[in-house]
Amino acid sequence: MNPNVYVEAQMLIRKPVEDVFNAFINPEVTTNFWFTKSTGKLEEGKTVTWGVGNVRRKI
Repeated sequence: MNPNVYVEAQMLIRKPVEDVFNAFINPEVTTNFWFTKSTGKLEEGKTVTWGVGNVRRKI
């Protein structure tokens, strides 16, 4: 692997900061678009496990 190669990605999000922050810490939101499983809400000092796989969505 070449150590001089890097990747940068950006995304414009047009939502209030509070909504975006909640989307990353709250598994009820996060599991709808990113991870399919979470052991809990992100909180300081807490260990959380995220999983990906067996995506099931209500339509």
